[in-house]
Amino acid sequence: MSAIDATRAESADEKETQRLEAFSDGVFAIAITLLVLEFKVPRDAAARLGRALLADWPSYLGFLTSFATIGIMWINHHRIFGLVQRVDHMLLILNGLLLLGVTFTPYPTAVLASYLGHPGEKVAAAFYSGTFVCIAIAFNLLWRYMSSKRARLMRVAHDHPEVVATHAQYRFGPLFYVVAFAVAFWNATASLALNLAFAAFFAFPPQRAAWRGPAAARSTRGAIE
Repeated sequence: MSAIDATRAESADEKETQRLEAFSDGVFAIAITLLVLEFKVPRDAAARLGRALLADWPSYLGFLTSFATIGIMWINHHRIFGLVQRVDHMLLILNGLLLLGVTFTPYPTAVLASYLGHPGEKVAAAFYSGTFVCIAIAFNLLWRYMSSKRARLMRVAHDHPEVVATHAQYRFGPLFYVVAFAVAFWNATASLALNLAFAAFFAFPPQRAAWRGPAAARSTRGAIE
């Protein structure tokens, strides 16, 4: 393959990656926006409007947790795709599986907001946490595939420090949410708090000082290979 052909192939791969990221960004944006539709203006509250607004605290808490989780998931999605050089069919499928869970999130959020503090709240919290268990599994499948040595989709080597650190951070992600799922059958509010805490944990990249973006990853490729 000539240098010109190689350049064209690299440009085509970059466009495909950008298309996938743009589509994913749109899905994340829509899902996170739909969360706010759960809020309803109190009717016939009159002088009791303040009390009615305070009574809607389950909706606020559910919105905050889901917004944080989806938002931080988008941050991590953006970060790991900065390491991707090209996409293939399996990556598209796994990314679609992740987006399936993301778009579903507003529904269990609405269920939780409706039942938190009422009979059935434990089942609602388990349903909510169970959704995040599935999303965490999908995210791990996506990451494990894209970073595998066999797939050869990354700009950097599969044993690059950034990749290794991300493996370590994501390893127990699904188990974390399984814990929140189990706690839901004991205390719904505690389960929701755990989900929010896990979102905060994944908000921080594994090696913040080492991460300098795709340009730096490309510049180090020769040194590590």
